Amino acid sequence: MRLFERIIFQEEIRHPSKLIIDKNQYAYRENSNTTAALIRCQHHWLKWLDDKANFIRVISGDFSKAFDSVSHDILTQKLKSTNLNPYIINWLINFISCRKQRVTVDGTVTNFVNINREVPQGTVLGPFLFSLMVNDIEAKHPQTNNLVKFADDLTVSVPVTSSGDSALDEVTNIESWASNNRMKLNFKKTWEMLLCTRSPAIPPPPY
Repeated sequence: MRLFERIIFQEEIRHPSKLIIDKNQYAYRENSNTTAALIRCQHHWLKWLDDKANFIRVISGDFSKAFDSVSHDILTQKLKSTNLNPYIINWLINFISCRKQRVTVDGTVTNFVNINREVPQGTVLGPFLFSLMVNDIEAKHPQTNNLVKFADDLTVSVPVTSSGDSALDEVTNIESWASNNRMKLNFKKTWEMLLCTRSPAIPPPPY
């Protein structure tokens, strides 16, 4: 099966995916990695601090059981919205649909149950399917703020000036996306970092 997946990906998905998947996603892409993601973040931080920002809010987090939480219904609609070959779209929908699972413990085996969530992990197509699922997570204010994705990890950077900042808008926007797409944010792994130079300004309170 993995060989067939690889053929499908190389022949039908690899090239279109370069246009489909947002450039803010740094995982599972050619010539892209964590270093490139960090360089982009650092570029914005230094640029803002050299400009009018007193501080930079950096909020990072991820989703709980991200791959296991992907709704097949929602992913199906997102597949249909791409410009992939319609036959490939139907094949991908079939690939994620009608899956079953069971548990074996000490020789005891449960009955199979149908599952309507999960991107199959350990597959060739799993990374593309998950990237597509989170592809429409975007910054609320892309002109002023920066959003970087690495698989299910999100980092939002927001400059803080004397007139305030829009970090709350960005957090609310991500929470809204998670609710609409039936995924749960992992607040235990959500952190805020405040960057600054030797600014005499009073640091803003954390979110």
